[in-house]
Amino acid sequence: MTLPQLSAGALLLPLLLSGATQSQAATRGRDPWAFRMILENKTRMLVLALRSDLWAAYNPANGTLHKVWSGGMTFRGKVWDFGQRNSVTTGTTYHQLENAFIFNIANEASIPAGWTSTGVNTGSQWTFTGVSSEMTSPAVDLTKHSNVIFGYMSPGSGSVLRVRVSTDNGATWNAQWWDSILSPPEDGNQKLIAVSGNQVRFRIMPTGASSTGLQDVYLTGDYRAWTAVQGGSEVPLTVDWRGYQLINRTDGIVIKYDAVLPDGARVSIHEQPEALTGAAMSRKFTIAGLPAGTTLSLELDGTGQTANRAIGSGSGTLRTANDDTFLDFNSDGETVLNTTWTP
Repeated sequence: MTLPQLSAGALLLPLLLSGATQSQAATRGRDPWAFRMILENKTRMLVLALRSDLWAAYNPANGTLHKVWSGGMTFRGKVWDFGQRNSVTTGTTYHQLENAFIFNIANEASIPAGWTSTGVNTGSQWTFTGVSSEMTSPAVDLTKHSNVIFGYMSPGSGSVLRVRVSTDNGATWNAQWWDSILSPPEDGNQKLIAVSGNQVRFRIMPTGASSTGLQDVYLTGDYRAWTAVQGGSEVPLTVDWRGYQLINRTDGIVIKYDAVLPDGARVSIHEQPEALTGAAMSRKFTIAGLPAGTTLSLELDGTGQTANRAIGSGSGTLRTANDDTFLDFNSDGETVLNTTWTP
């Protein structure tokens, strides 16, 4: 059974949602308007239907605003249609965290820029013509990502594909390797990358003369967008998800994180997102426990439409460095960041 694309405001799983009423949901995009799910190969995302035409997704693993779009989703997966595929957004993407995907290649009509290949035909899929065929990625930097996943589709029949990983720009290929699943699920092969470095490459090759094809290759991870500086030097920081709290069911939401510094000190970060008129939203940050002399920074850059940002209130400041935009916090207190997206 496959459900059709669900419009904003549709009520799913009525037995589970019987505690909410239609009137409570009327001010939001659907009921419930805040929920967690696998979204486009990103696990356990917090999705918010702020308004019927403005939805947002947060990544609890790194404390970032992952995506903002014009509303609506195609709900898929075991909870929704008993299938294996991930749910996907519909409509216009205003923002997607710039470094959420290290690469995401869905055009098999050519060899991707920066990749090299031997004995690979292009078309509706990449086809390996012999046992010595291979495709090799350029070097990528994984040092600012955690939970890195290499994913791909392997349509057709024949021998499975093998993926080898190099951490020294291709000098050796024994850092990690695996073979594709013989019968992968609908969303394809996904593998957690066990190594890191700033010169990581991937090589894909057949294990026999006749092999499956290759499609939709991507590399994703949890980008470390939060950073801290003490004494003029950047220090390690981890993000600890502390959950979220609804305000009077539909009045608002508080998203909670701790930024954990090297000495174990915890800086409390509470964020309250809200829709503004048009393709725009506000994000109210409340910082508590920031040690004196410490600057806490959030990288804001995304792909999609042009973002016009302004501080609405508070002591936080916007900063640009090396073509990246940051929101800096130098003390405890509240800061409101307003963002409008334009084509």
